[in-house]
Amino acid sequence: MLIVVLDTNALHSDAWLTGQHGRALVDLASEGRIRLVVPEVVRDEILRQRREAAEKAWKTAVEALDEMQKAGLDVSESKARLKATFGRIDSEFDGAFAELFGRDGVSMEPTPDIDVKKLVERDLARRRPFLETEQERKKKSFGFRDVVIWETVLAVLDGADSGDTVLFVTADNGFVERGETVKIHPDLLRDLDARGIDHGRIANAKALNHVLAVIKTHDEVSRVNVATEAVYALAGEEVGIQLVHGGDYDYPDFVKFTVPGFESPELSELELVTDFDLEEDGSKVTAAADVDLYLGGAIYKGDWLGSEDEPFHVGPELNRHYFEADALIRVRAVVELDVSGGDPVVTSIELHDKEEAQPSAA
Repeated sequence: MLIVVLDTNALHSDAWLTGQHGRALVDLASEGRIRLVVPEVVRDEILRQRREAAEKAWKTAVEALDEMQKAGLDVSESKARLKATFGRIDSEFDGAFAELFGRDGVSMEPTPDIDVKKLVERDLARRRPFLETEQERKKKSFGFRDVVIWETVLAVLDGADSGDTVLFVTADNGFVERGETVKIHPDLLRDLDARGIDHGRIANAKALNHVLAVIKTHDEVSRVNVATEAVYALAGEEVGIQLVHGGDYDYPDFVKFTVPGFESPELSELELVTDFDLEEDGSKVTAAADVDLYLGGAIYKGDWLGSEDEPFHVGPELNRHYFEADALIRVRAVVELDVSGGDPVVTSIELHDKEEAQPSAA
């Protein structure tokens, strides 16, 4: 049996698995083809994120109604309805998860008992999922919730049959090692060794559509896997104009989409939102899918005053001259694969505006 365990980032845009890929996985679980597991801490983290987003939206709506009231409009009824709606949010969110976990083959895995001393030892030893980052010239450790999620994955493995395999759905750097391929980090594999669990009983997928690919035919799996790796490898790349080969300034080769008008834009995160469409032409395969790009950067205050039509959000001040800026853009990823040697090899990857999603001529 394949047991699919979901990390928080796998549910970022489909918390209750009601989207295209989520529904497909729930259906597979209901048919008994897989088990679908959400760790308790993941459920709690998703609930917190959704509540905070709802509260922010509610406060914004109330402020807008207050402005309308100042203009002389009677908004008392609208305020009452808005308050009543916000008051139902907790019960509706809880109900959505209850409905999900009521489906056959879908369950929440309780948080296991964790030895706090061993957790501290793991942190001090800088063992994943703990990570360190430098803030104000001081190293800061983070990853407590990730450790709890990983302990939950281990508990699932401990309680499963010896022939069962766990597919851990995560793109979090705390869990994976990035190289030519992305795989479970060696620190985590050593935890399997300590329990006598074979490494072959766990695998990694980046997103919900990647899980579905694992269940498809071998050729499709390998091609989708390679294309997915290529797309997610772009995370952290700068997408603005920069010095390129030959001494000229231009966008990176993969950037074929319209970049928002703020400075030093960086692709901080991305998420595949559709299945890859595969087209084969001899030894060449073209894999294309819709991708959400989360871009971060900065905008000069003077530029912002005239940029109302730009598709980005302006955040807090960075300094006297700049605001933080971020944007969410949906593009079409086009990955060209060479399959002449059997295993697919990426020959190019481009991100296009959706209406112009054709690979550039060589």
